[in-house]
Amino acid sequence: MKDPKDFEFYYDLENEMNFQELVEIHIGDVNLPTGKIIAADPFFTEGQQPFARSVEPDKYPVFIYMAEIDQLHHRVAYAKIKFRPENATKWMLAVTEDLTQEELDELSEDEFYGFPVESGLACFLDAETNASLIAKMDEVQDKDPEANYYDEVLAEEFRQYSGKNQFSRELGDWNDHHPDKESDNNVIMFASGWGDGYYPAYWGVDEEGNTIELVIDFLINDFDNEEDEEFED
Repeated sequence: MKDPKDFEFYYDLENEMNFQELVEIHIGDVNLPTGKIIAADPFFTEGQQPFARSVEPDKYPVFIYMAEIDQLHHRVAYAKIKFRPENATKWMLAVTEDLTQEELDELSEDEFYGFPVESGLACFLDAETNASLIAKMDEVQDKDPEANYYDEVLAEEFRQYSGKNQFSRELGDWNDHHPDKESDNNVIMFASGWGDGYYPAYWGVDEEGNTIELVIDFLINDFDNEEDEEFED
C-alpha cells in the first residue's frame, strides 16, 4: 500500500506556466509555525485538512502570477509558496491527509483532487493559524449574527494592501491577514482566477526530491469569462 505522502502523480506545470506571459508579484511571506499547510477558501477552512507533505517551519515568500485578459484587466492564474531558491523540475499533485489509498488509486491521468472556492478567494495558511482564523470569524459572528467577515474586517485590508497596485482591482486582489494582530501567524489571501471553482495544488520538487514550491493552478484557460465575480462571504 502506497503512503499518500509518497503519492507521485506528475504534471507538466512548467510548460503550462510558460504558455502565456505572466506577471510575478511577491504578495507577502506566510508564517508556517508547524509546516502543515492548508490551501482553501478563507471562509471555508474549517474541516479542510492540511496537505500530507509538510515543510520545515519558517516564513516563506508567496507569489501570484497575473495573466493579462486585456490592458486594464488581469486575473490570478497561479499562486505559489517558494521554499527554496532552486527551480523545480517536477510537479506532483498535493494531496491532503484525509485521502484514502483507494481514492488515490481511482484517480486517472486527467483528474485531480483539489479544494473548493465559493467566495472568489483562496489562501495559504498554517494549520495552527487556521484555528485562530476560525476563532476570529466566530467572534465577529457572535457579536453580530448578521455580520459579514469580509465586509467587517477584510474589505478595507484588501483595499489598503493591494487596491492601488496596477495589476489589481480597486477593491484589492490580495491581502496579508493576521487574525491575531499580536501574532506573526498570518493568512495570505488572493483572488482565485475567474472566481468560484475547484482547484488543484502541486508540489514542485527538484531531481533529488527536495521540496521547492507549492503551486495552486486556477485553471484560467479552462473557463470562459462570463462576468466578473464579486467577493462575498
